[in-house]
Amino acid sequence: MAKDKVKNGFFLYFGLFLLIILAVVLIIFVVMLFMPGTSILGLEYFSNSNKILVTQTTDASKTEINFDSPNFSSVEINCSYANVYVQKNNELKRNAVYILNNSKGFVTSSNAKDFHYDVKIEGGVLKVSVSEQNAFLYFSKDIKIIFQIANENSNPLKNKSVKIKTTDGNVYVGGSVITGYSHDLDLSSLDIQTSGGSVFLSKHAPNSYNTLNVKTQSGDIIINDASISADNMLLDSASGNINVNEISSSNNINLNSEKGSITINKINGNVVSKCSNAYMQISDINGSVDFSPSSKSFASSVIKIGNVSGNFYATEARDTDFEISHIGNSAQIETSTGYIKIDDGIVSGSKIKTVSGEIDIKVASHASSVEVQSNKGNINLHLPEQFSSVTVANDVGQTYLYLPKDYGYTFYFSYFNTEDLEGFKFNNINLNLDIEKVNPLLVNSGGSSLYVKCNKQVNFYWQ
Repeated sequence: MAKDKVKNGFFLYFGLFLLIILAVVLIIFVVMLFMPGTSILGLEYFSNSNKILVTQTTDASKTEINFDSPNFSSVEINCSYANVYVQKNNELKRNAVYILNNSKGFVTSSNAKDFHYDVKIEGGVLKVSVSEQNAFLYFSKDIKIIFQIANENSNPLKNKSVKIKTTDGNVYVGGSVITGYSHDLDLSSLDIQTSGGSVFLSKHAPNSYNTLNVKTQSGDIIINDASISADNMLLDSASGNINVNEISSSNNINLNSEKGSITINKINGNVVSKCSNAYMQISDINGSVDFSPSSKSFASSVIKIGNVSGNFYATEARDTDFEISHIGNSAQIETSTGYIKIDDGIVSGSKIKTVSGEIDIKVASHASSVEVQSNKGNINLHLPEQFSSVTVANDVGQTYLYLPKDYGYTFYFSYFNTEDLEGFKFNNINLNLDIEKVNPLLVNSGGSSLYVKCNKQVNFYWQ
């Protein structure tokens, strides 16, 4: 009985203690909310509601910024988590730079700093830098830097370059019907870099640039314009997604992805790409493709391309799948355990190689000097009615040859190792003879030359 009273008394006082602690915390919380900047127990609450119209520089010169007849030749914007907009905004009435700060949160007193921005014109460059408050708990990270294009007839960015760099903030260029938009931004160049932010170019963004460079770490690159072109173009997202409809360039188009995806409908120009652990799907490339920058880092990727009008070069890949409908010129593709499939015929000078992956390809009519090789994987090779010379080498995998039955062939056979022919045979060629004594073998009086080097089964399918 006495023990029960002691136990009940303990819980009563413990509950009262917790209520007191909770009340103290609530009081502190309320005081901090109503008195932003007050430091209590090493914590401060900050709350902003500012609309800043930038009309002059913040340095000692206090130079007036003329947005209607610009006294600057280019623009640079730097920030952390603020979102950057280059567009028309229906709520803002004049050409200018606006900074809208509605951020809220808690910060440790030791890291507390006021929101700050710097604006200067240096070497003809209008530079806008924003320093945001770094909180350990945000209620809102709503900070916007807006380069406002209010007047279509006096565009302060016409024929100028814009460079934007953020840490986590998104970048929006062009606007929309809802937010307001600027059809005639007419930028000369656009250079955007962000780590965690994404980049959005709307259909109202410029569709032609001298230089277009967009690079993110984990953010996406979304271009909604029907078609854009640039003399120099880089689209690079380490682990984000790149989504574009149509892009064109008179020079190389650089497309890079490490752990993200690239989805493009049409490309006019030569593609140079660095990929690793990436997914690429492109419908049509009017140009050549070169994966040589990937070098030995080219691994664990999936490459799906419809038509390639030029050359296709991708070597030193590992565990990478290639699915291509058509390659207009020569192809050099090499992967270790990946799958290589080419629907339309590969042309003269093409070389296709895997270590243990499967190959399924067609050879174009009259092709010569075509090489197809695998060490351990299966090879499915579809041959045309007439070709000059094709070499197939398969050490321990099976080889499947699909040939038109009414045409002549000359087969040249050889082995990787004459002492290891266990399991070696020709299937569906009706040979009741010692192949070594009739090498080359003439079928239908010879014709197209096929060189076969293997140690396992070769399967012939006559079509």
